[in-house]
Amino acid sequence: MKPEPFTDALVRLVHCYYPSGLRNDDPGYRDSDESQRLTRLLLANVQPSPAWKGFIGRLVQEFPGCNVWDTTVPYHEPCTSVRVSLSNSMPDDSRYDCVVALLSQLAPVYALYASHTHKLATTVESWFRFPPFPPEFQAHETKLAGLIESTFGFTRLSNDVLLTPVPDLVPRTANYGLGEALLVDCLFTRDRW
Repeated sequence: MKPEPFTDALVRLVHCYYPSGLRNDDPGYRDSDESQRLTRLLLANVQPSPAWKGFIGRLVQEFPGCNVWDTTVPYHEPCTSVRVSLSNSMPDDSRYDCVVALLSQLAPVYALYASHTHKLATTVESWFRFPPFPPEFQAHETKLAGLIESTFGFTRLSNDVLLTPVPDLVPRTANYGLGEALLVDCLFTRDRW
């Protein structure tokens, strides 16, 4: 199946930031033009922008009774991220459900996923998933998507685009071999929890 032009453009874009055919533990990986380009981008985005700070403040107002957690990891991933809990819970509570937004620094695109953790007496039930979300997550999904689009003008990526294989690339923070990376890993992060 041939990718759509938009997906193909995103695949070409990530090839500008990750060296083709190299694992991230290869000695030439960090010295490649692509990796140096990504490093410059990450360094330029270490400090949160005024727009991002304002957006986080707006989320706190728009989601009363919910925990809003800026989960951006500077120097690490080419995205900003935020978790909005379904209630006033925290990740260390026995049950923690949230919607996570990932906004790429490589392109004006974003993704949302649902995250669930329930700590039981002897086990932990945990999952994350891209849409469709369970019904109890959908109101947060809709509201968060609307706020991202009205604030930043970003385009939400479908599952088909997010899960497009990029077999010749390895994200710098992933413990992947060649053939394992997806577009979501390269545009945003491989860490989804």
